[in-house]
Amino acid sequence: MTQDSSKLLHDIRSKCASLKSAAELYKDCSSGEKKEMLALMTAAAQEISNALAALAKAA
Repeated sequence: MTQDSSKLLHDIRSKCASLKSAAELYKDCSSGEKKEMLALMTAAAQEISNALAALAKAA
């Protein structure tokens, strides 16, 4: 495994953990906070998707 692949895997694990934490907090947020949290979750999901695409190219 290359160093780039290791970094991508680390980034994916980190973003997945952040997304999971945000999903757990979401239910306790106010209406306004839910919109902000959803935007953060969407951005994290896009970053995960981008990292997965980069990992696929590196494979």
